Amino acid sequence: MLCGVVQMGNATAKSQNRKHIWSAHCQDITKESRMKVTELHSEEEEKRSVKSTSSDKSKNEKDTEQGKIFEEERKKNLELQKELDLQISLKAEMEVAMKLLEKDIHDKQDTIISLRRQLDDIKLINLEMYKKLQECESSLKHKTELIAKLEAKTESMGSTIHQLDEKLQEDKLTRKNLEESARSLGQKAAAAETRAVAAEGDLKIEREWRISLQDSMMRDRDKISILTQEVESLKTIGRKYVALQEEQHLLKAQYIEAQKTLEEVGATLSENKLQLAELLEKEAQGATSEDTPNWTSDKDAVACAACAKEFNIARRKHHCRRCGQIFCAACSEKTVALPGNTKPVRVCDTCFTDVRVT
Repeated sequence: MLCGVVQMGNATAKSQNRKHIWSAHCQDITKESRMKVTELHSEEEEKRSVKSTSSDKSKNEKDTEQGKIFEEERKKNLELQKELDLQISLKAEMEVAMKLLEKDIHDKQDTIISLRRQLDDIKLINLEMYKKLQECESSLKHKTELIAKLEAKTESMGSTIHQLDEKLQEDKLTRKNLEESARSLGQKAAAAETRAVAAEGDLKIEREWRISLQDSMMRDRDKISILTQEVESLKTIGRKYVALQEEQHLLKAQYIEAQKTLEEVGATLSENKLQLAELLEKEAQGATSEDTPNWTSDKDAVACAACAKEFNIARRKHHCRRCGQIFCAACSEKTVALPGNTKPVRVCDTCFTDVRVT
């Protein structure tokens, strides 16, 4: 989100730079057009001076040429006027664009505020997405099992289809053989009418069997199409699961970064609290500072002096008011009234036993 805010600031800076560039460009164009007009006027004056110095005979011959030149200069003036009008319109458009850019800047500032509000909403969404991912994982396990079953079914159906195709080819060969035998029997019709009737009956039976096989083939193909559609739907579900996993990784990375920042803030707060406690104790002791022991600095202490456990955010540092060493809360939870202090103060276990013995 911070990167988005920085990009918004860069966009506003770029828009302001573009405004300055456009204004400078328009000023340069207007200056060039004015220079062209002045040059044309100077050329006209020079031509008029040349015409006045020329002789009367050349005037009649040059009148036509001067008229042509005047018309050309007139056309040039019209073109320059058109360019000036275009530049004025461009300037007006630039003013409108400047206003629109200012509106965009205000809108982007509002979006920055809304994005900061959305940061809190994103944290809640992260928790909800984690729960949804767990549910999706359970559903995907169930669906993968279904996919395995469907693949086994498709393999079995493919084997049955292959067997049926082989049977059809065998039937075609038998049919050809029977047709050839029927032709031969037709030639010998007088001698084998009984055989022809039997062969026709066999042919009818085979045709019916072939029709039944074709019907079963159509049914199997319909089942295969249904199974392929189910497999495609399961593949789409798998792709969605991969996309959700990628989103989960991104959310986990953001969550780890937030945890690191919180740990750093907690460490700085604990160090500031310890420094405040030390300053308050030093002010309270006042004149009795000569009797107090030398305290070890927080930077030097990494682990507890008694149990040797390392300090972290949960395990804070505590000074013993008698010996000055640093202990954890468990090893310095006892309090004793010491000289120079109005109230009982925190001490370590060894100092507590020493004070009680004395």
